[in-house]
Amino acid sequence: MRAIDRVSVLITAYRNAELVRQCVDSLLRAFGGELPETVIVDDAAGDEATRVLAESYAKYGVKFAVMPKNGGFAGANNFGYPLCTKEFVTLVNSDIVFHENPFPALVEFMDAHPKAGIAQGTLLIKNGEPGVDGLLNGCGAFLTPIGTTITPGWFKKADDPIAKKPGLCFAAYGAMFMIRRGVVDSTGGRLFYDFFHTYYEEVDFCHRAWLAGWEVWYVPTPLIDHAHGATMSRFYTREDILRKFYRNIRFSFRTCFGARGRWTVVPVFELACFAQSVLQLVRGKGVAWRAHRWAKRELRAMKKEIAEARAVVQRGRTMSDSGLFRKVMIHLSLRDLVAMARGNL
Repeated sequence: MRAIDRVSVLITAYRNAELVRQCVDSLLRAFGGELPETVIVDDAAGDEATRVLAESYAKYGVKFAVMPKNGGFAGANNFGYPLCTKEFVTLVNSDIVFHENPFPALVEFMDAHPKAGIAQGTLLIKNGEPGVDGLLNGCGAFLTPIGTTITPGWFKKADDPIAKKPGLCFAAYGAMFMIRRGVVDSTGGRLFYDFFHTYYEEVDFCHRAWLAGWEVWYVPTPLIDHAHGATMSRFYTREDILRKFYRNIRFSFRTCFGARGRWTVVPVFELACFAQSVLQLVRGKGVAWRAHRWAKRELRAMKKEIAEARAVVQRGRTMSDSGLFRKVMIHLSLRDLVAMARGNL
């Protein structure tokens, strides 16, 4: 069976009809004038341009849905996922542009690796920034001993050897990755937590998938352009982003880690966050300090949600923290630690 008949593509939109048009048109070209099952979700923008755009693709069978309220990347994908019926569901940011068809490579790899539940293709940054445009968007993310993730291949040239071979990773990059049907069911029937909105949701999902017995892979594909930062940077300040990120990563730690992670990774993460905040305060910047304080207040009010989510995750886990660390943890260099202290990780 052809890849086009086995794949659903889920695209979320929020006041960015032109980006959606570019994305879908590139998908049409990549598939030679056809579209796989495609779902477009308007994230409660009430954007007439997006509705008209979606209707223009109706002849290709495109499904269009509008969120009742804004849910960010997490909520919009949760809303659209039940509309996807194929064996593999691919989440695609609206700022993605395809040139060649990457789906046969992803499907072929998933067929050959039945434990592969999530796979990311080869993404290039295409945002017009000097010195960055055209470089790799990373080849999957690895966990570090301080709880952050680090992305091999980040800002490397497109022909770098790291992009040429598949490899296990802790998490796939959320701009475009493929999910095998069945992974969501095994992680408690939940794709993302709605309140995560837009930050750390894909990493948490990949963590839960690993614990449920699946693998996450980077898979070389034809190059895929990602206009990194073209969507969320229009609507959120840096402090907004940090607040949600720090809350969400802590929620994920409290629900996913067993005893090993809670006693080793989490304390080091908190110490690193404190050190980063103090260093930034010394430099006259209080954004990280305020964001951490906000995140901790939020979590104190979420004890019930944390307990419920943790019960689901831990009940279905088949892999220990130690087993996961052996597979997908990478140690930080001194240069990495310095970058983290400066707020660049």
